[in-house]
Amino acid sequence: MRFPAVAVLICLLSLLAVMGCGGGRSADQPDLVPVSGTVTVNGEPGAGVQVMFFPVEATRGNTCYGNTDATGRYELAAGSEQKGAPAGKYKVTCSKYVLPDGSDFKSDGSQSPEMAGAKELFPPRYSDQSQTELEATVPAGGGTLDFDLKTEQ
Repeated sequence: MRFPAVAVLICLLSLLAVMGCGGGRSADQPDLVPVSGTVTVNGEPGAGVQVMFFPVEATRGNTCYGNTDATGRYELAAGSEQKGAPAGKYKVTCSKYVLPDGSDFKSDGSQSPEMAGAKELFPPRYSDQSQTELEATVPAGGGTLDFDLKTEQ
């Protein structure tokens, strides 16, 4: 009866070796460097802003994202367990949805902001990927990238 238990153990160990451990990046993914910064809106901390970096030109990797805290500070991630972003050039969007009563829209995954009656707080020049004026270059060693948004004319 020992043979089947040993065979199962060997199969499980083989499967783990093939899959790898800990959900790390695959070898073909670019290295990530730490990126953080602050978003201000009309000179005030931009709390609850979703910041997204979309790679452009020869920049490898996927979209990186972060959400600002109460002080407007964000830290980019390339996935749930992958902090940072690949070095390179990016188009950047800053977005924040608010409900009709002025409170922040908080997604629970059951409905989109539009379905909840929420409206985008920022103009398309900041919030729309195809119209954004925001750009950033992530240096090879990472760094701090701040954004000062002006919503008043």
